[in-house]
Amino acid sequence: MGAGIMRHDAAIPHRSKQVGGQHSSTRAELAAVVMALQGTPRAHDLSILIDSAAAIHSLRWFCSHDFQLAEHKVKDYDIIHDILLKLK
Repeated sequence: MGAGIMRHDAAIPHRSKQVGGQHSSTRAELAAVVMALQGTPRAHDLSILIDSAAAIHSLRWFCSHDFQLAEHKVKDYDIIHDILLKLK
């Protein structure tokens, strides 16, 4: 399973990578969000186009609640944790 990102800025190359863990399209979509966040300076605006309703629902839910993630209870914890750290 893999994830990839494409940027409109030609100075920044497109990227793709293999995604480990349980195979799911949601996990791949979330991994692409991490890749986009890692490659974008905090001061820049970022628009992420994503077509996974499950990934969007998860991100909205986790961003709207102030709590500690329980690793053993959250599917794709490792990736969601990385996303939330990048957004803080």
